[in-house]
Amino acid sequence: MFATVLMSAGLVLALIGVVGSWRGYVTQSWPTTTATLVTNTLETAEQTRTIPMTDRLRGGISETVETEVLALSYRYSVDGVAFEGHKLEPWDFGLPGKAKARDIAALGSGGTHPVAYDPRDPRRAYLMPGPSTTSLTLVTIGAVLMAAGFLMGRILRRP
Repeated sequence: MFATVLMSAGLVLALIGVVGSWRGYVTQSWPTTTATLVTNTLETAEQTRTIPMTDRLRGGISETVETEVLALSYRYSVDGVAFEGHKLEPWDFGLPGKAKARDIAALGSGGTHPVAYDPRDPRRAYLMPGPSTTSLTLVTIGAVLMAAGFLMGRILRRP
């Protein structure tokens, strides 16, 4: 039973990742233009949270987590029409890769970078076309879960 649940969870994650990867792959064939970076800072935020039920006498253990968020905005024009974009990569599920975010933040405001835009709807644009790191990670995790579930099922079914 557990093997089936593991394989099913892996299948769902892998399918989501494959759809995101395919959509990202399609963006590699989109036309490109030069964008001017307006805002591209890596903002650091601290968040303190209490983990309940970890220490009954004191009401839980508090931990401080530091997160980095890329604030991104760029301007580009297609056929003389100006647009503004905010996306780093397609289908990143709101989780852009940290290395890619740091690379873009290092360019500084006013810098230029190629941007790929959808020829059918130029409002859709990405600074880094291609499959996102998050989509590829979902495919990998899904494949590992499916393989683990398959192997577990084979081992449990042996006489």
